[in-house]
Amino acid sequence: MTLARWPHGDPNVVAKAVLAQAAYRQPAASTAQKPAPSLWEQAWNWFVDHVLVPIFRPIAHALSHSQSIGQWVGLVLIAFALCGLAFLIFRLVLAFVRPRADGGEARDGVRTLDEQRSWREWLALARAAAARGDYAGAIAALFGASLAALDERAVVVYDPARTPGEYRRLVRRSRADASPSFDDLTDRFVRAAYGPGAVAQADFEAAERAFANFEPLVAR
Repeated sequence: MTLARWPHGDPNVVAKAVLAQAAYRQPAASTAQKPAPSLWEQAWNWFVDHVLVPIFRPIAHALSHSQSIGQWVGLVLIAFALCGLAFLIFRLVLAFVRPRADGGEARDGVRTLDEQRSWREWLALARAAAARGDYAGAIAALFGASLAALDERAVVVYDPARTPGEYRRLVRRSRADASPSFDDLTDRFVRAAYGPGAVAQADFEAAERAFANFEPLVAR
């Protein structure tokens, strides 16, 4: 028995011939557009183009034309550049984002620390706040008095960007004998300014004693 022949030839051969044509060898053009970059992607691209590339292009150029000793020097320079960049980013974050230790908002008395006063004016402000029952504001003013005293005696220059922890380390390094009293006052300030509980008169009195012990040691 003879099988009937395909009228247009063997389908396998026809399919191979069709697929071999140029139209089927090229991927189909897509009409879908690439999504626009997000705001974060745009910021990152700007950072790479205007910050990272200018920093590392000279280093990469030097490495490509140097011997082994030059490569080590280049690696050291890269390390220093990265450390400097990380420190800059840290300071910017610290300056613009000042979060609480527990993630909430600071009490109103903390905002007054940016005002310029002598330590005696801060002390008077603290006692006035305590007299009206604002013990959190009073303790914040005592902490402001301690910072003003450090600045006036040229022990630690006042810097509003510094955290209480940074001040503690600087006082420990500059006036070790005054450090325990300052640590006590700083702890009470942090709890009064950022803690969830109410601040009582006894808290202010303890902070006042800490300041009374601290100030004469700084004045020496």
